[in-house]
Amino acid sequence: MIAASRIAGLVITVAVLAAFGWIGRYAEAAAPEAPALGRAATLAASCGGCHARDGGAIVGLDTRDAGHIQTSLMAYKADAQGTSVMHRIARGYSEADIRMIAAYLAARDGR
Repeated sequence: MIAASRIAGLVITVAVLAAFGWIGRYAEAAAPEAPALGRAATLAASCGGCHARDGGAIVGLDTRDAGHIQTSLMAYKADAQGTSVMHRIARGYSEADIRMIAAYLAARDGR
């Protein structure tokens, strides 16, 4: 019984780390030869969980250009009083990460 709860806890921890992109960051740091596009894709992967192209519960990003995405993420990051999921996620990214994510998402959708 104890082993099952430890495994469940580990699974939850890994899921949270993956959702916030921390596992991807560690993997990229461990593989410095990885191309920048791979890093951008890894960082942006968590965005699709809420901002799906198929019209999920939250507005999709497929109509947003890189400037809009970058400005929005920077505003979330800078808002020290914000407590939403987006505030917490944005605070985990560096400014370079945010530029990379915005450029990747816009290029992926042809903007």
